[in-house]
Amino acid sequence: MSLIVTNVQEVEVLTNFLTPALTMRLYGNDRTPAGTDVAANYTEIAGGGYATTPLILANWVLTGGGPTIALYNAVKSWVFTGAINAPSTIYGYFVTRDSDGLLMYAERFPSGSVPFTPIAGSVIRVTPRITCESA
Repeated sequence: MSLIVTNVQEVEVLTNFLTPALTMRLYGNDRTPAGTDVAANYTEIAGGGYATTPLILANWVLTGGGPTIALYNAVKSWVFTGAINAPSTIYGYFVTRDSDGLLMYAERFPSGSVPFTPIAGSVIRVTPRITCESA
């Protein structure tokens, strides 16, 4: 028999997952996220006006149900002032916990969008969304 987590507890799980201070980062190496990954698997980009961005708990809207969804209510944007340092490409983003640098999750951008090579004026916009469902 499978373990089932109630919809109410799915909200609790996501709340606990999102409560610590988190930072969103862009990565430039050609990597598809995997369940065994650690933060060191991702090469954070640098240069071109790039800066990390925090994910604030108060900005997450959690909706219980089947599935339970956590949606960030603010688009995260990066506006580039020029080219980024080597490898000069962007493949996706990853999120780390501030207290210890632990990788929380990562997402590769859609295949038609990568690799992305920013130039002055390029913009990347992401609306973080996490789905939690007990099958």
